[in-house]
Amino acid sequence: MKRKTEKQMKRFTNVSQTRSNYPLFLALLIAFSLLGNKPGMAQFQYGIKAGIGGTCQSELLQLADNNNLMLGYSFGVDTKYRFSDGFALQTGLEYQQKGRKVDENDLTEKLHYLHLPVRAEFSAGEKAGFKNGQRIYFAAGPYLSYLLDADGTKNGAGFDLKSQTKDFDTGLSLEIGFEFPVFESHSIQLGLNYDMGFANVYKDKSDLNNKMAAVSLGYFF
Repeated sequence: MKRKTEKQMKRFTNVSQTRSNYPLFLALLIAFSLLGNKPGMAQFQYGIKAGIGGTCQSELLQLADNNNLMLGYSFGVDTKYRFSDGFALQTGLEYQQKGRKVDENDLTEKLHYLHLPVRAEFSAGEKAGFKNGQRIYFAAGPYLSYLLDADGTKNGAGFDLKSQTKDFDTGLSLEIGFEFPVFESHSIQLGLNYDMGFANVYKDKSDLNNKMAAVSLGYFF
């Protein structure tokens, strides 16, 4: 009876150890399944990207304030993981210049951010009639930006703005564009981007959120 009890306890211990390894086994299974898609299909891509366009600050959910547009730009690195032919996940790390311009007060305020977007990309290629690896895509998702510096000019005199500006900005990032392959395994993306901020930019001003519309050019390896 004692030997039988010892065997049962040993079997229970082995089962418990096996069950404790289930999360690790499941994680490995998911990882290998993601890496095991179509042979020859590029799963992970990385590249460089730059953009230029108009930026302003306006009330929440207002697309833009046309009277206060100023020139803004961005550049950085982008990465993309393609889960299937029509779906991918984009992210990256970019420098972005946003801000506003008020002509009546001869005021310009420039905010310099480290920008991290995470976007789901939906695309259509051969099934939509495109050939030779060309595709049209739409991407959307949240972004988080960290303020690096902020400065401005008023009536020709410069001033520091960082102490009056919040450290973080969050919002929605949208992109629509066209991708076409070059040099066999590389590709170029031409896109239209729009960022809509949801957070107040300044500590002492309400209802001023960052907005930016830009044209971007990316090169993926």
